[in-house]
Amino acid sequence: MAPPSMHPREARQHGHAAAASAAAATPLVLHRAQRWPERLRGLIGKPPPAPGHGLFISPCTSVHTALMRYPIDVVFVARHGRILKVVEALRPWRLAACWRARHTLELAAGEARRLGLAPGVRIAMPSSDAQDEHLVSAGLPANAARQDPAPRAERGATLVEFVIAGPLVLFILLVLMQYALLFHARSQLNYATFEAARAGTVANARPAAIRAAFERAMTGYHGGGTTTAELAAARARALAEAPFTRIEVLSPTRESFDDFHSPALATGLGAAGRVIPNTHLAHLACPIDRPNCPGDPTANASGQTLQDANLLKLRITYGIPVGKQIPLAGPFMARAIAALDPADGDAFRAGLVAGGRIPVVAHTVMRMQSPAIEAGNASAPGQGNGGAPVDPGPAPQSPGLPVCPVTDPACTAPPPPVPATDPLPIGCEPLTDPGCGTPPRCEAPADWLQDVLRPATTP
Repeated sequence: MAPPSMHPREARQHGHAAAASAAAATPLVLHRAQRWPERLRGLIGKPPPAPGHGLFISPCTSVHTALMRYPIDVVFVARHGRILKVVEALRPWRLAACWRARHTLELAAGEARRLGLAPGVRIAMPSSDAQDEHLVSAGLPANAARQDPAPRAERGATLVEFVIAGPLVLFILLVLMQYALLFHARSQLNYATFEAARAGTVANARPAAIRAAFERAMTGYHGGGTTTAELAAARARALAEAPFTRIEVLSPTRESFDDFHSPALATGLGAAGRVIPNTHLAHLACPIDRPNCPGDPTANASGQTLQDANLLKLRITYGIPVGKQIPLAGPFMARAIAALDPADGDAFRAGLVAGGRIPVVAHTVMRMQSPAIEAGNASAPGQGNGGAPVDPGPAPQSPGLPVCPVTDPACTAPPPPVPATDPLPIGCEPLTDPGCGTPPRCEAPADWLQDVLRPATTP
């Protein structure tokens, strides 16, 4: 510690000298990075430097920590070994620079403070022909002469590195922004899919009602508005995207109508297609007019029960247009999808990618609130869970439903167990005595406050 009467300038010089002596006491093993690929990579993809080790980058006036997973200490050094700037614990995805520097040391976080490396300290630079070298420090006054800048050719090498690394970092930022837009589009698509399914559950699963609700919900994604004219324009843009939107009704399937259609209900509704009943599902395994339908999911064509056939499941695929993509990043993602899956068997999705669009898919499942009417439903035969469907819910706690059909007048459920109760007191009538059968109340003695309220007596 400097004496209290020392001048502030002398105190700073004293502190630099102390830091230099501390650094000289502990040698530092450096790994050199001279070629531009090594300087460009730095510590990216490498483990943190061990204590007493570091990376020596020369020439280098700025560093970035993009794609790194841990903080580092950065020491900027002039040509002749004078430390100009120290950045401690530089976090990932940050940038640090010192344009007067010639060399840069990258150390583990906390190493610069431990070694006493501070601005104004002079260090012995490693030789140019050694790959690993020990670093030795010596004191330098804080008001030492400013070091000469790097020659023009060497500054040009740093500019070349920036020209190479700058576009790469910018492109990474653009890709991250594109991912954020994809997340926003997926959130909007999930909402629109939910609205489409809700409309389908109350409209007999008609594709026209499902698509109309979806396009209405996508109005906000295409601009929305606060006036009627703005909303109409956004709705028109949403309708124009119909060729790039595919809505699939995955359930009920064609096999669901094969197993559970109700001719009597179809006649009563005047429906042109087959109809699956939607009422009394807790008590029915088949339509009332078809008591012998194939209701066993392990043996029928759909692999479903009547309750499963009343689940509306939608899958909606939408291609994000080029106009809603980040330049460079959006087309890059579309080309990457095409390159990673060149043999995509889905012609619609492949067409979206070929048109420069990014496909996004959303699913939803909702219970039908009206009888489902067949309208070109997809075919998906077979039993679920490998032919052995199981109930994913907890085991029933009650005796369960009667095994006899509900239409049988003699069918009765087993009586529920009567909980044991304490016998009522003799002469107690619950209907007339409000306190009959209630547990006794906890009451304190009438004189419990006498000792508390009695005035204290002095001896």
